[in-house]
Amino acid sequence: MFRRLSIFCCLLLLCSADVSAQWELLQKVDSFLIKMQRSNVDTNYIMRPKERLTVRLLSNFSGANIHIADRSSGSQNMYLDVQSSMKWTLTSSINYRGLSVALSVNPGHVFDWYHDMEFNINAYGNKMGADFIYQHSRNLTGELDNGDYTQKLPNDFLVSKSINANYYYVFNSQRFSFPAAFTQSYVQKRSAGSFIVGASFQSLVMDVGKKYRILDDEDFHLLNTQLLGIGGGYAHNIVPNPNWMIHLSVMPTIVVWRNMHMENDGYTARGSHPFSLPNMLTTARLSLIHYHGKQFTGITAVLNHSHLGQSGADMTDHLKWRIRLLYGIRFW
Repeated sequence: MFRRLSIFCCLLLLCSADVSAQWELLQKVDSFLIKMQRSNVDTNYIMRPKERLTVRLLSNFSGANIHIADRSSGSQNMYLDVQSSMKWTLTSSINYRGLSVALSVNPGHVFDWYHDMEFNINAYGNKMGADFIYQHSRNLTGELDNGDYTQKLPNDFLVSKSINANYYYVFNSQRFSFPAAFTQSYVQKRSAGSFIVGASFQSLVMDVGKKYRILDDEDFHLLNTQLLGIGGGYAHNIVPNPNWMIHLSVMPTIVVWRNMHMENDGYTARGSHPFSLPNMLTTARLSLIHYHGKQFTGITAVLNHSHLGQSGADMTDHLKWRIRLLYGIRFW
């Protein structure tokens, strides 16, 4: 916090000074940022870009799929399969020695194509990092199968609110870099991998939209669940040649705490179900980056999947996904 405040004060002084004073102050700010960027890494494997300024253009696509199997009502089983509308955003970002500013535009909101809302915070570091994703979907589409017939659901019948969060810690942070794959604030020069440990959290609430409720004041939760998992996995950056980098990682976590209840309607809650293993929260990441001179292009994907229950009994699966296309260029 102190560092950010110091940089902000320097920028204010830079705007108010004359040209020669501005250049001198800029050099001091630049030296300060260089000191901030110093880290204990093996430069034979990872390094900061030589250029100070990186500009990126990003096209983001995201969505969610939910599958619920209700097998606790005797011989009549029910299956619910729904998916959210795909969200598309355009983002431009400017990074100067680790300090970033970004601007995003959602064409779907601008042209009134859909009204879902999603909020992402991603912090990728060499040693540790985290993702936080909040999604509010009002236009879920899908079908309900109760064994006798399959019913198509109106796109405003169900509403969902979800939170997906995960944290990772990297053991081989001197030679392996998550930022090289996802923020391009580092460059992976040689192939390297690392075991990772971390934690995952998910909250998912689904209910019937107000338009279809029998009673306006009724709490129509069909599903309300919170899961916490702890575990570990492996991540690897593959560098077949200086122009390409491929990232693959997976971090499965075992559910160590849960809070869940389901309802058939808005009147009777059945409480928690006796779920058993495998109850898992899994985060998988993929990245493909191509470097050509001072420019780079790529595609990244992050998948958050939860599985609660077992085959032949009640089961809930939730998949939250995001795919990103990117183009960047480095200056100065």
